[in-house]
Amino acid sequence: MTVNLRPRQLQALSDLRQAYASGARAPVLVAPTGFGKTATAAEIVRQAVAKGRRVWFLAHLREILADTSQRLMAAGIAHGQIRAGLTTDYSQAVQVVAVQTAVRRSMLPKPDLVIVDECHLAVANTYRKVIDAVGYPLLLGLTGTPQRLDGRGLGEVFDRLVLTCSTAELIAEQLLAPVRVYAPPGADLSGLRTRAGEYDQGQAGELLSRPAVVGDALSHWKKLCSGRRGVAFCTTVAHAQMVAEQWRDAGYRAMAVHGGSDDAERREAIVGLRGGRLDLVACAQLWIAGVDVPEIDAVIWLRPTQSLTAWLQGNGRGLRIANGKDDLLILDHVGNCSRMGHPLDVHEWSLDGRVKRQRDASPSVKVCPACFACLASRVQVCGECGHQFTPERRELQHVDGELVEVQQQVARREQAKAQTLEALVEIGRRRGMKHPRGWARHVLAARQAKGQWKVVA
Repeated sequence: MTVNLRPRQLQALSDLRQAYASGARAPVLVAPTGFGKTATAAEIVRQAVAKGRRVWFLAHLREILADTSQRLMAAGIAHGQIRAGLTTDYSQAVQVVAVQTAVRRSMLPKPDLVIVDECHLAVANTYRKVIDAVGYPLLLGLTGTPQRLDGRGLGEVFDRLVLTCSTAELIAEQLLAPVRVYAPPGADLSGLRTRAGEYDQGQAGELLSRPAVVGDALSHWKKLCSGRRGVAFCTTVAHAQMVAEQWRDAGYRAMAVHGGSDDAERREAIVGLRGGRLDLVACAQLWIAGVDVPEIDAVIWLRPTQSLTAWLQGNGRGLRIANGKDDLLILDHVGNCSRMGHPLDVHEWSLDGRVKRQRDASPSVKVCPACFACLASRVQVCGECGHQFTPERRELQHVDGELVEVQQQVARREQAKAQTLEALVEIGRRRGMKHPRGWARHVLAARQAKGQWKVVA
C-alpha cells in the first residue's frame, strides 16, 4: 500500500508505470533536490518486492548509501548492503550497493531492477561494467540534473526522461525554502586554466586561498549570515582547511571535510550542523550531492565551476525546509551565477547530451551594485535593498571600418556602370590614380576575359 507520498510523487509513480508499459526499459526520473526521489524510489522498491522481484539501489557516495539504508529501514523494507567493510546478506531481495564495491566482486546475485541514484554518473565505465555484469536488467535513474560536464548524453544508458516539476514550483508550494543569491566581489578569475571543461581546482585553490580573498568571504558571512548554518564549497583540501581555520579564528564553530575524510569525520560534520553545534562546514570534493541536512540555510561558493550539475546540486544542499528556517542564502564569490544562471532558472533537459550554449543565450542575471544581490536582468528595482537601475544609454559609434566598407560598395557600383574606356579613365582620374588609362585598360581586359564586355576604344 502506498503511504505518505505527496501528489507530485504519486504522479511520478504513475508516469513511470506508463513509461515502462509503453516499452521503456531504462527511464530517468528527473526531479529537483527536495522532491523526495528517495521516498518515491522506496515505494517502487516496496511494490517490486511484493511482486517477487529483486532490486538494487546503486550509488557511489557513502552518505547516499547510508541515508538510503536508513530510509528503507524506516519504511520497514528489509535489505542487505553490498559495501566494503560491511557483512553482506545476499539472501535479501533488496540490496543497497556501492558501485565501487560491486565492480570488484564477481558472482553477485542478479537483480530484476537497478535503481541508479545520481544517474548522470551512470555513463561512466564503472557503472557500465556493473550493469553489464548483472545482465542489464530494468533500470530506473534518479537525478535532478540529467546533464554531464563532458557533454555525453545519458541516452548511452537510459531511454526516456520522466519529468516532474521545477525548484521554483516546489518553493511556491512551500515544500522548499525560498532562495536569495548574492554575488559579492571575489577574486579575479581571468586566466584560470580549464581541464576537461572544468576549472583547474589546484590553480583556483592557490588563488582563492589568499588571506584577502578568504577574509572578504568571512566579512560577507558576518554581514549577511549571522545565526545561519552553512556549507562552503572549496577547491582543494588545503583551501577547505584554511577557510575552516579562518572561521574558527573569528569565533565561529567550523570544520573541514574532504574526499579523504573518514566516516567519523563525515558523520561529525552532518550531525554537528543538524544539531546546531557547527556554524560552517568547509568542503572539498564532497557534499555537492548526497547530503541531507535541512538545517543548512547558507551556501558559500568559493569553488568556481563550469558544471551546471555541480552548481544546481550544490545549492540544493540548502533547499530543504526546516523548523525556524526562513530561506536559503547563497553567497557566490566566484561568478558561478553569472556563468550558469540563477538557481531557479528552468532548464530543458535531453538524453542527447549538452547542447553548446548559443552566444545570445547567456544567463539573464545581473548583480545589484549596492547590495550584490543577483537578480533577473529585466528587474529595474532591487528587491533586497531598493536600488533603482538606470537604463544604459547606448551612443551610436562611428567605426572607420564600416565607413570604408560603404565607400567601397559605392565605388564598385560606379565602376560597374562605366562601359567605355574613357568613362573608366575619368573614374581613375577622380580617384587620383597616377596611371588612370592603364588601370582602365586592365579593368576592361578583365571584363573581356569573363565574357562580360566588349572592349570599346
